[in-house]
This record gives sequence, C-alpha cells and structure tokens, in this order.
Amino acid sequence: MYHLCGSLEGAAGQVLEGLPTDAKTADVVQLLQTRFGTKLQAERFKAELLGRRQQLDETLQHLYREKSRLVSLAHPSKGTDFTDHVGKEAFIRALDNGPLQLEVLKGEPTDLEGALNLATKYEAYKSSLVLQGTLSKTSSYASISDDDDRSKR
Repeated sequence: MYHLCGSLEGAAGQVLEGLPTDAKTADVVQLLQTRFGTKLQAERFKAELLGRRQQLDETLQHLYREKSRLVSLAHPSKGTDFTDHVGKEAFIRALDNGPLQLEVLKGEPTDLEGALNLATKYEAYKSSLVLQGTLSKTSSYASISDDDDRSKR
C-alpha cells in the first residue's frame, strides 16, 4: 500500500486526498479504476462514438481513425465481429453527406475499413466527374443516373 500510494503522481495522486487513513490497497485500486478505468468510462465513449459526426473539411481518413479509436475504447472486451459491425455503422452515420452514406451502404461493407474504402472510392469518383465537367460541384451522388450518362454520349 505504501509503495502504491507513494508512486502515484498528478491526477492519480489527487485521488488519494479524500481517502480515509484506514484504507486498504483494494480501496485505492477501486478508486483508481473508477476514476481512470475503461469499465466505467465505456458508456462515455459509447456516447462519443454515436454522437461524433464528420466535421467541416475533415478527411475521411481522420474520421476513420477517430471512429476506430472510440470503438476500441467503448467496447474493450468485445470480439472483432461485433466491433467491426459497430465501427462500420458509426462511420457511415457520421458521414456529413447523405448521398455518400447511401452509396457506402449500397456497397455493403463488412467492417469499418471497408466503409472507409468505399467512401474514399466514391469521393474520388465524384471528384473525377467534377473535373471532367460531367457533374457540378454541388450535385449529389444520387443525381447521377444511367439516363444522365446516356444523354452525354
């Protein structure tokens, strides 16, 4: 107990300030887990994961990294299948472009990385079409149809 308490510094050391003098090592460990452990903070990370949206001018890669980080913090003990599904769904919901969300959903990604790959691909396609003059910058993905494509030929 003496070594544990003597080695704590900063915010961890401040946890000891309200500790009774007859506290046991288990009491200190419980206080530290409550304050810094991921068990009780998982709910906070779940809320952040669901509430996090793509920011203005935020890249898809940055959004992917943030969602990946939050999934691992929100669900530290879950299996890969579960975290792949949750991460994918959270990433798609976070996209700031409804038509892009639809295109990614149509691609049926199986995990977060697959959703990123599809979103990146569709963004590149749109940029290419804008550069070619086939699509205006303000057009949405959903406005591209086979009829539009045929009329350009």
